[in-house]
Amino acid sequence: MNYSSETDNAHYIKFVSAITIHQKLYADDTTWILTSAFIILTMQSGFAMLEIGVSSPGNEVNVMMKNVCDLLFGTIAFFFFGYGIAFGEPSNGFSENFPAMNMNSELANVHVDSTVYFIYIAVGMGDFVPSTNFDDPVSSGLFYARYIFNLSFAATSTTIVSGAIAMRMKFGVYCIYAFYAVLVYSFVAHWVWAPNGWLAIRGVHDFAGGGPVHLLGGFNSFLAIKFVGPRKGRFDGTRPERDFAESSPTNQLLGLLVLWFAWIGFNCGSSFGITEEKWLVATRTAVSTMNSSAGGGIMGSLYSQWATKRTYVRPYDIVNGILGGLISSSPTSACVQPYEAMIIGAIGGVVACWTNEMLFKKRMHLDDPVGAVGAHAVAASWGIFAVGLFANSRFDGIVVRDGLFHGGGFKQLGAQCLEIVAIIAWSTAAVTPFFYIVGVVFSRNPKSPRAGLRLEFPDQQDYPHQADPRIHNCREDNIDLKDVIEHVREDKELLKDVIEHVREDKEFLKDVIEHVREDKEFFEEICKVVLQRVNNELEHVIEHVREDKEFFEEICKVVLQRVNNELEPSQRLGWPASS
Repeated sequence: MNYSSETDNAHYIKFVSAITIHQKLYADDTTWILTSAFIILTMQSGFAMLEIGVSSPGNEVNVMMKNVCDLLFGTIAFFFFGYGIAFGEPSNGFSENFPAMNMNSELANVHVDSTVYFIYIAVGMGDFVPSTNFDDPVSSGLFYARYIFNLSFAATSTTIVSGAIAMRMKFGVYCIYAFYAVLVYSFVAHWVWAPNGWLAIRGVHDFAGGGPVHLLGGFNSFLAIKFVGPRKGRFDGTRPERDFAESSPTNQLLGLLVLWFAWIGFNCGSSFGITEEKWLVATRTAVSTMNSSAGGGIMGSLYSQWATKRTYVRPYDIVNGILGGLISSSPTSACVQPYEAMIIGAIGGVVACWTNEMLFKKRMHLDDPVGAVGAHAVAASWGIFAVGLFANSRFDGIVVRDGLFHGGGFKQLGAQCLEIVAIIAWSTAAVTPFFYIVGVVFSRNPKSPRAGLRLEFPDQQDYPHQADPRIHNCREDNIDLKDVIEHVREDKELLKDVIEHVREDKEFLKDVIEHVREDKEFFEEICKVVLQRVNNELEHVIEHVREDKEFFEEICKVVLQRVNNELEPSQRLGWPASS
């Protein structure tokens, strides 16, 4: 192109510079969005570790597989259907607005049939199976950034149910649910976040998914638990409470730390960039998120002291308290002061702990191992409600009415309550028939959908079931020897099985001996059990010793070593030479 004057050349340079600046802004925002999405996706690891920590041994692989399937089937569902339902724009695959329903356009005054209006306002109608627009690659890049970020939210909403129904739901049923749950989520995401969503145009403020992610996932968990039912013996007194004890508080706390870090990406990433005023929103959100989690954690520890009469600070309570604070921060973190965030988190933490134990477990007999209903459904409802109380319209980068405590009256509070009611109603309407129909299909009995949903092994007498060897062909050889000792005390036949196993498996014998050498308390437990067995069945034990010389010698070696450890060097005994 030829330019006839310096003026034309100056205009051209200015035009090119403007394009470069805009591309730089797009790149900065996109980098922020993608980084946040990657961090959010690590929440799957955190949820998996948390769920393993509350599950019984022998179900670890099953829990991990379900979390893998959340991403596997969720990605497929979101690509083909979910994004189009949530944010689809029929007029142009990469346009920024939906002209036919833009409330600020001249077309808003045109009469539209009410039925068509509801369909358009309830769901997106395009962008199914998205692809690159080669005529406008920048728009495609922005689209893909929004897509992957919203996919991470959809996957998080789905995985909440995994922990709630741990050790009970059939693997195939859960895979179907992981696909379907993304579709259920996508409708709510459209209502709350699409520019023309029917909740959005009524002024609902839900900054980072308190409703579409946590309330929806938590209430879906409630319905799933009701359909699947509790673990056998959980509430009828037929099994001791220790059968349902958490297997690894360490894993619970590790999972919490992963989730805690990822929550920063979850909330701050919802600013959708760091250019212009968006960086102000992100920084404010980060502080509010941490303050909410701190408030929830403190209240979780205080609740634990109260519930145990100042005896313990239980890890489970700390986990649920912090998660309750984090979840209640998701709707509120961009529109409240940092000190208000701490108050909101503290209330979220205590309601999560109290409802999980006192309401759902003790009164409603809801078997929720991970505490998903209290931490997600209840704490999220509180966070959504808190927007109507604490929201401040003076903050830069967001649009929200003042809450009740800032002189805004009840208008924002009413909108927030509408969101809570709408999501619970939608969850009930969408998920209840799903579990019933799938249960009937698998059980082939319309009167017993639970039989089709529930994981059962009729030939496996012990409970909770060990799903890993039965479903995934994974055998866990790390046996908790203290549990073995406890069972030996109660089950005479088990001692015979243990002795038989020792005879056949020398590696197991070595593990037993090594454990005895390292653990004095455990050695004393063995001695107590052996002494009790000797007193009860002296002749039987002597007969075993006579028949099995190798077993007798191994026991003697261990006992001799323990005795020598307690003696002075000059008094120690030696092992007699073989005759």
